[in-house]
Amino acid sequence: MEDETPTLFVCHGDDGGPKMHPCRRVQEALRAAGIEYHKVIAGHGSPFPFLRKGSREELRAATGDTKLPALKLSDGTVITQSRAILSWIEQQRQP
Repeated sequence: MEDETPTLFVCHGDDGGPKMHPCRRVQEALRAAGIEYHKVIAGHGSPFPFLRKGSREELRAATGDTKLPALKLSDGTVITQSRAILSWIEQQRQP
């Protein structure tokens, strides 16, 4: 049986970032909706690309993009941008 749990790719700020940080807001919304997810911290170092250590090529390989947060669904669909992810979460809550 295939694992239907989506994978959320977040930055190093993760859950400890500022309340308005997109990676934190998406995680809080997933938990509030009761949606289980796998988490991958994909962006390490500075939020500013020119100060970041390493690259986001592994993220690009997994999602096709370097933007965070990104939610990869079990069917391979990737949703980027926190507003789009929050919209998807809201749709899952509808009866």
